[in-house]
Amino acid sequence: MIFSKSYCPYCLRVKDLFDDLAVPYKALELDEHENGPQIQADLKTLTGQTSVPNVFVKGTHVGGSDDTHAAKESGRLRELLDKSVWDTPFPDA
Repeated sequence: MIFSKSYCPYCLRVKDLFDDLAVPYKALELDEHENGPQIQADLKTLTGQTSVPNVFVKGTHVGGSDDTHAAKESGRLRELLDKSVWDTPFPDA
């Protein structure tokens, strides 16, 4: 999931990265969503990050544009993309 703004060049850079990798993604354009400011505030609370893009892969916070590109270079992005949802343990009941 890419939390984005439609006019943001860094957001476009991350979307281009996923396109180049042929990885489908969902993007939520915060500037076009009626609850965009609240969602961005909630993301700040959750991640500490105030800027966009704010990238999550299979529930794991990756970060912004530079973080996502660094994750690609280090192989971490591929690990996250290849991770099955079944690799995540269920919380104790």
